[in-house]
Amino acid sequence: MALGRHLSLRGLCVLLLATVVGGQDLELRLKDGAHHCEGRLEVKHQGEWGTVNDLNWSIEEAAVVCRQLKCGAAVDAPKGAKFGPGIGPIWFHYIYCKGPESAITECSYPTVKDHRPEGHSHDKDAGAVCSGKYCLVRLKDGAHRCEGRVEVKHQGEWGTVNDHNWRLEEAQVVCRQLGCGAATDALRGAHFGPGIGPIWFRYTYCHGLESVLTACTYLVPKDYHPEGLSHDQDAGAVCSNLELRLINGDHSCEGRVEVKHQGKWGTVNDLNWNMEEAHVVCRQLRCGAAVGAPKESKFGPGIGPIWFHYIYCKGQESVITECSYPPLKDHRTEGYSHNKDAGVICSAREVRLKDGAHHCEGRVEVKHQGEWGTVNDHNWSLEAAAVVCRELECGAAINASRGAHFGPGIGPIWFQYIYCNGTESSLMECSYPPLKNHLPEGLSHDRDAGAVCSALEVRLKDGAHSCEGRVEVKHQGEWGTVNDPNWNIEEAQVVCRQLGCGSAIDAPGGAYFGPGIGPIWFHSINCQGKESLLTVCSYPSLKDYRPEGLSHDQDAGAVCSALELRLRDGAHSCEGRVEVKHQGEWGTVNDYNWNIEEARVVCRQLRCGPAVDAPKRSKFGPGIGPIWFHYIYCKGQESAINECSYPVVIDHHPEGHSHNKDAGVVCSVLEVRLKDGAHHCEGRVEVKHQGEWGTVNDDNWSMEEAQVVCRQLKCGAATDAPQGAYFGSGIGPIWFQYVYCNGTEAMLTQCSYPPLKDHHPEGLSHDKDAGAVCSALELRLKDGAHSCEGRVEVKHQGEWGTVNDQNWSLEEAAVVCRQLGCGVAINASRGVHFGPGIGPIWFQYIYCKGTESVLATCTYPVLKDYRPEGLSHDQDAGAVCSDLEVRLSDGTHHCEGRVEVKHQGEWGTVNDHNWSMEEAAVVCRQLGCGGAVDAPKGAKFGPGVGPIWFHYIYCKGQESAITRCSYPTVKDHRPKGHSHDKDAGAVCSGFVRLVEGDGSCLGRVEVHSGEDWTPVSDGNFALSTAHVICADLECGTAGFVLGPMPFRESDGQVWAEEFRCKGEEPKLQFCPRVPCPGGTCHHSGAAQVVCSAYSEVQLMSNGTSQCEGQVKMNTSGRWRALCASHWSLASANVVCHQLGCGVAISTPRGPHFVEGSDQISTVRFHCLGAESFLWSCPVTVLGGPDCSHGNTASVICSGKREGRATGNQTQVLPQCNDSVSEPAGSAASEESAPYCSDNRQLRLVDGGGPCAGRVEILDQGSWGTICDDGWDLDDARVVCRQLGCGDALNAMKSAHFGAGSGPIWLDDLNCTGNESHVWRCPSRGWGRHDCRHKEDAGLICSGQHSTLSTGWGRGMSRRTGV
Repeated sequence: MALGRHLSLRGLCVLLLATVVGGQDLELRLKDGAHHCEGRLEVKHQGEWGTVNDLNWSIEEAAVVCRQLKCGAAVDAPKGAKFGPGIGPIWFHYIYCKGPESAITECSYPTVKDHRPEGHSHDKDAGAVCSGKYCLVRLKDGAHRCEGRVEVKHQGEWGTVNDHNWRLEEAQVVCRQLGCGAATDALRGAHFGPGIGPIWFRYTYCHGLESVLTACTYLVPKDYHPEGLSHDQDAGAVCSNLELRLINGDHSCEGRVEVKHQGKWGTVNDLNWNMEEAHVVCRQLRCGAAVGAPKESKFGPGIGPIWFHYIYCKGQESVITECSYPPLKDHRTEGYSHNKDAGVICSAREVRLKDGAHHCEGRVEVKHQGEWGTVNDHNWSLEAAAVVCRELECGAAINASRGAHFGPGIGPIWFQYIYCNGTESSLMECSYPPLKNHLPEGLSHDRDAGAVCSALEVRLKDGAHSCEGRVEVKHQGEWGTVNDPNWNIEEAQVVCRQLGCGSAIDAPGGAYFGPGIGPIWFHSINCQGKESLLTVCSYPSLKDYRPEGLSHDQDAGAVCSALELRLRDGAHSCEGRVEVKHQGEWGTVNDYNWNIEEARVVCRQLRCGPAVDAPKRSKFGPGIGPIWFHYIYCKGQESAINECSYPVVIDHHPEGHSHNKDAGVVCSVLEVRLKDGAHHCEGRVEVKHQGEWGTVNDDNWSMEEAQVVCRQLKCGAATDAPQGAYFGSGIGPIWFQYVYCNGTEAMLTQCSYPPLKDHHPEGLSHDKDAGAVCSALELRLKDGAHSCEGRVEVKHQGEWGTVNDQNWSLEEAAVVCRQLGCGVAINASRGVHFGPGIGPIWFQYIYCKGTESVLATCTYPVLKDYRPEGLSHDQDAGAVCSDLEVRLSDGTHHCEGRVEVKHQGEWGTVNDHNWSMEEAAVVCRQLGCGGAVDAPKGAKFGPGVGPIWFHYIYCKGQESAITRCSYPTVKDHRPKGHSHDKDAGAVCSGFVRLVEGDGSCLGRVEVHSGEDWTPVSDGNFALSTAHVICADLECGTAGFVLGPMPFRESDGQVWAEEFRCKGEEPKLQFCPRVPCPGGTCHHSGAAQVVCSAYSEVQLMSNGTSQCEGQVKMNTSGRWRALCASHWSLASANVVCHQLGCGVAISTPRGPHFVEGSDQISTVRFHCLGAESFLWSCPVTVLGGPDCSHGNTASVICSGKREGRATGNQTQVLPQCNDSVSEPAGSAASEESAPYCSDNRQLRLVDGGGPCAGRVEILDQGSWGTICDDGWDLDDARVVCRQLGCGDALNAMKSAHFGAGSGPIWLDDLNCTGNESHVWRCPSRGWGRHDCRHKEDAGLICSGQHSTLSTGWGRGMSRRTGV
């Protein structure tokens, strides 16, 4: 029996597939399951549906059914009519399949006939449960989401694919399924590391043209571990995501076809180029239907690679990567030229709903070839209507009307029929015959199709704030929930994006936020995570699924983290390293895929004007902390980065990413001015771009655009938007071809406009320069008891008028209070509470978020007198404001404690939601307490009493008082469930500090000016002042006042007063001060103080102080052991000398003198050996490695304690040991060597600087290298430290900086990271190796000491002692 597949119809409510049996069609479906991919197996034969007997029925047969129906892999093969007995014939007595067949007609079975007369009954009908339309596939542990180990989710668990038969064809299918473009490599042997869990696929065989992996041939998925397969043979794939564009046409939907591959744009050769290929390009670009497929470079020859030799499409594909084509490479080397570049002309098609009650219901009309036409209702279904609703962003489809329900249309009938599966994003992605007017074929408008959509609202309910909670959707006027099957971080990501809540950090199921009430609208939902709205994802028809057995115990939830954005370490606030605040912590963005499109969005979000550069590779220096974004992909038109596409936001450090690839942005700070008017708030609109002033062309110029200019310039409301160079013709560039605003934007750069360039050469002239006339708005409160309450009045066009109270609320009143410097709003009165005003009613209404700084930046219609339109002064708005006092309570001093605010005469607290260093900084500034040191949460200073006035506060950190920050209405939030267990606190730096020392009790003296820290001159600086400073800082008494530390250029001004303390004052603020003569203090440098907290050292053994034992230092009243990291015999000698114990004999490592569980200090002393006191040595206080209790510093001194050592004591220091590197595990590696140099030299070469490159050592007159066997960050740290290059950032292998020459001095290096010289690390031995120079080791250091070193003990004299 010759059997083969004949016809495929996708996406019907019951999925069908036709084959040929005996010349008759045979269709297949699964019936009475929960979805179309599970149920009783039914076969249509001789025009009648029948069933399959379950004799011999197993997972192999079910696998073929699932494959044939494109339903993924078989999960179960139920027997005994699990899905209920069928009716009609039993066509198959049995079926026998091996499992890899593509259709059941390729299996073995007896003659197809009705077997009921033979005694078979429907009690044994066979069924199948499939995993879904396709198994979920992902690529794991690659550099980005489009490369890595292939993993498949089956039966709810991720597993791998064995690499048997794994080729580029199989990888191509994976890449296509993931939307990752073309496969560039098919890796075997666990190239991306071995996976964990099951090995689901023993092998897979694909032609390379399949759309999903489960459409290929494979054995039944099961865990093949028990059969001897291992993860050492996991398959991998590397894909190249393809972008597409049309260039050099009259508009964006026609032109030369260009494809971006491996980061470079290239063209397509026109071999085999036809309308089918053009259709797919137009569909992918959402440009409607193809009307032309020109060849031979009709739109001009391109430049760069010719990526495609040819493409072959059927015309129904959604993207070109679903078509057939040979491997991508530059085909110019094969003789192809750009004279045969392919092109496309699309008919940019629009869709609308006409003659309904609103824009989201009506007759479906499509604009094709410039003319609107209709869709015939043949095959019209809810799935097709759902696509229309999704395309129009109108929510979910609730009806798919037929028979010209909304009246017959006019003009062409463009679509004879259309077939959608309901998941497409645009009607153009569905299947349909060629577009033409079907009226002449007998179709009429009596059968025009229609759609009724329900715009879906989304909210998060019953969370701690508006950006977390149970996901609820409003459909048909009623709120309902989402069932949690398949609910993952990707779906939560879309919810967070839609709500403007940043990125998703959790996707809890199981009614985590409590069970909802009402309908369960979504049975399931599947998102990729990049969609802008939930309705753009795939999901079955919306209805209440409770009658089908679903319950609210499985309601889905989401937790979002609103993302803040900033640019750091640039020349100004609009350039620098991109940093994002997530989960309360600032982190960076990896520069993978970083381009000008992403930079544009950053600049727009920060209101910084257009992007002029998108630098990579940490141009603005490497950041610190997490790397939150692996990559970001933006189209360039988004208003904020959380509208772009990106994977889950997590710290990507553990995946091997480093801050060497932090992304940066350079924005052009666009200045705006009005020129040649009567005053600065009217004139010709001019914009400064790239350092040059230019104008705006008046195309599309209207009051909305002028309104934004006036708002940006804080000139009040727009009163006119003159065109035609009303204020005279400008000079210089015409930067804006046009600009389109809706009138509510805060800045011109938030509007829509084409790329900025001089449009003079395109024929535009200054005769059409745009202008604006603004009316600067003054504000006052009138007829209240004081200046901070009353009727709101605004001065416009020289006349005071009022504000109508429509929409007037505390949010609007809060902005009025903030603008007037009157604190917070406590009432927003309506209905002439303060009496009716006189004169114009300037505002019909006003809408504010409550966080704006001035009223003119809120949203409101054009200002005019609204009395002629029927408004009266009986509805004048008013406001009552209340200024806020702030204090810190229950801390150890007045500059730390629980934050409390006095409102309405009563002290209350601040909830710690969103509380961070920025908010604490404002509190400290407002109280004159210096800078913020900490922003503790969770009632660290004890729970307060009374009201909780603030639900949250959001500050940028630069405000002068918290009333300048953003916050919701001030009221007692305890009735809403908030408690004092989450009271916010602040720890401020205070008035004085000691810096650049080991901790807070020694260093350079600085005082806080209210704005910044300023060094204090050493002129007339007395020990009595030092005593007060040490007492103020709780550091005991002054030990020493050291010689001056020279000022640096970066120090700025010196404190312009001398302190005349008597030594008895409790704080430095209470000391008398004398201004320096002429405002300039005489000095040799900055004053330096050592407090007694660092003046004590002891050696402890068995609980008593001895001349040998563990080194301990008293730090702020607490004894702490020192870490052995960088501990040398020279530093040990200083301790012995200081304690009067002779000289140091050795510094044993290990558990010799470990004392209990004391805290361990990671400060590192760098003594020469001759200093009298340990704190006189140079010290590094930051960046020390973590220290275990078995790695503390110890000393054995030569003598017993005989009084304090004197400066004349003779000291004998051990000599430097020039021994070679010791083999691993030798006794010599257990003891530290002196801190000194030996005869070898070390360098880094070919890395572009002294702190990066190939590692080379000079010995015996020859420079040689280190082999990369065992080379890691611990080894690199020793090299960086030895060279004074800070910490190691990366340890490179395989001659990353090029192959060296000469000897290979070291191999199998195994440093702990604490050695003073790299050749003191354990290794094979000096000059012993089995390597070649292609294995030379390299590294990148941070470039400067990442630790903070003082200069103590080098050229400084002790001036005053105690």
